[in-house]
Amino acid sequence: MKKNSLSKNFYYNSLKIELHPEVYEPAEDTFQLLESIKIKPNDSVLEIGTGCGIIALHCASVGANVVCTDVNPFAVDLTSKNLDSNKPFLKGEIEVRKGDLFSPVKDHEKFDIIIFNPPYLPTKKTDLVGGSGWFDVATDGGIDGLVLTKRFIEGLNKYLSNKGEAYFICSSLSKRKKIDLHLSEKRLKGKIVSSYSFNGETLYVYLVFKEL
Repeated sequence: MKKNSLSKNFYYNSLKIELHPEVYEPAEDTFQLLESIKIKPNDSVLEIGTGCGIIALHCASVGANVVCTDVNPFAVDLTSKNLDSNKPFLKGEIEVRKGDLFSPVKDHEKFDIIIFNPPYLPTKKTDLVGGSGWFDVATDGGIDGLVLTKRFIEGLNKYLSNKGEAYFICSSLSKRKKIDLHLSEKRLKGKIVSSYSFNGETLYVYLVFKEL
């Protein structure tokens, strides 16, 4: 990926994060997730929709071994670049894979922690920006805001270790009862571990684990 003239960067702790106009830029939801997730050294972590890679890099900086995925080729290239520039600060390993949701994950792989900041906004066709389409991919949650979230929940039993935990963001603009019902149908338990309100909307971080 050639460096775009609109590229910029910022620092998160000791990590230098470069951004790109075709990749979702870290915002309130990103930092809420970063503050909510509990990562230990040697944890195996899967991050779906890694974007610029800031969450994956944070996990590796505390010693976790991370697989991160994104369907956006610009995000895959950008995360790989941020990985290279931050290697001195990482105690764990990171592998970057391109693909949709769990499609890049191998059947036998299990993870202690799975993280996803999905497109969570209820979206009509008139809300779509168009252009290259990558902004819409990052923000289009479908008519109820839960299209990708439900697909994510459906894959958790296969890839989450028995004592593992998953984290994801949802919005008060979507119906949490639908999320709770979908979790129950998949024999998963969830609880809210963080909330953040602004501009008439509240963002929630769900912590999910298996019923054993």
